[in-house]
Amino acid sequence: MKISEKVVRIGLILMIALSIYFSYAIWLSPAGKTSINVDETSSQVVESQNYRKASEVFLPLHLTWINAGSLKETNSENLITRLQTVVEGARFGRLSEVVSGNLEKFNQTKTIDEGVELTYNAPLLLSEYKDAFHLNFDISAITKEDDTPYFNRIQFDEKKDKVRFINYSDHTIYEASISIDWSDLEKELKATGIKWTEMNAEPSIMPTQYDTKNPVKLKKYSYILSQQPYTVFRNAFFQKPDEVKNNDESSELIFYDRNETMSIHSDTQVVDFRGETPEEASGDIFSESFPYISKLGSSLGNMRYFDRKENKIDYRIFVEGFPVFGSDSKGQVGIEIGDDSGGSEVNIQTSLNTIQVPIPSDEEVELPNTENVIQNLVDKGADKGKIQSIIVGYTWQNIKETNRVVDLLPEWYVKYQEQWYSVSELLVRLPGSEAK
Repeated sequence: MKISEKVVRIGLILMIALSIYFSYAIWLSPAGKTSINVDETSSQVVESQNYRKASEVFLPLHLTWINAGSLKETNSENLITRLQTVVEGARFGRLSEVVSGNLEKFNQTKTIDEGVELTYNAPLLLSEYKDAFHLNFDISAITKEDDTPYFNRIQFDEKKDKVRFINYSDHTIYEASISIDWSDLEKELKATGIKWTEMNAEPSIMPTQYDTKNPVKLKKYSYILSQQPYTVFRNAFFQKPDEVKNNDESSELIFYDRNETMSIHSDTQVVDFRGETPEEASGDIFSESFPYISKLGSSLGNMRYFDRKENKIDYRIFVEGFPVFGSDSKGQVGIEIGDDSGGSEVNIQTSLNTIQVPIPSDEEVELPNTENVIQNLVDKGADKGKIQSIIVGYTWQNIKETNRVVDLLPEWYVKYQEQWYSVSELLVRLPGSEAK
């Protein structure tokens, strides 16, 4: 055997040995607390060139295609992004308010025979959507000094060449004419590789969404867990990160600068930031919270707008178009700005832990259709009137044997009395909560 062949063989043996060692370290390392490394040599502020765009953060959650009597839906982020690109090239007429508060007229006007709908889980400012996707429509006729229009759903009505922005909370519809290349839209909708879900055309008890017609099959995922360095959050949250100091005398990791503080809890890895909005802040929660998310870049994964209630806004990691739910703010950045009386205070909670590298798996989970989920909840004592939304999400599950890998399990999630629960959790809580 030649010397060169011996060297190659020895090299291969060493590489295999290293691979086995690292696999063992990832899968079999004992669970326990993860230490937080404060390395002052890495504390120098580095300007990120990987800020997230508004068009990524405020991308609609669902796309519904109404075509030839069929109704189907997808969460495909790639398809929704491509459709938004087609919409950017459209020409819009002037938006006007065509329905306000009249439920009968509201239901008639939003009926559509052929076209596409884009839906958010919670209301979004129309001006925020317009700016995020660089659209050229005029909203001056519907914008008032003391109020700005919100919407949950966008309709692109192919038969009538209309675009509608629908607000379900106050039964308002804003409408404009639209000139768009419908053939380009249809080409994208018919692209191969899109996973569509058949939906029921009959009205759901939740007016903002459609019910799935059949059980839904989704993949179960496993991800290698990663802990982000504290500098990621310091640079994203503090107004002057290069002037931030840390408190060495505390048992927790605490950073501060003037009226801003950030603490990191070693047992849960929860990041808690408190400060004030910049003086030039615009006053609406979307544009005020977005810079914090944007400056995180891709560090926490695919972070998108998910929910909002008054002065609190919820951004979540999305996997394959579905939101991730976890304990201790895992998969989430929750931002609270001001209080009931106004003010400029900011409170942000998130987690150092994030998912990074997917581990291939072919395992699937079958979920019942929406009607069965609702009926099961009602049978256990739920009030239909308190069910606000039902969506599929991924549950972040830690694996007991290792603290380096997490499972993401698809489940139905329900917003009930303003709180999000997995359906399995709510079924356990219902008898006690309904008895109160």
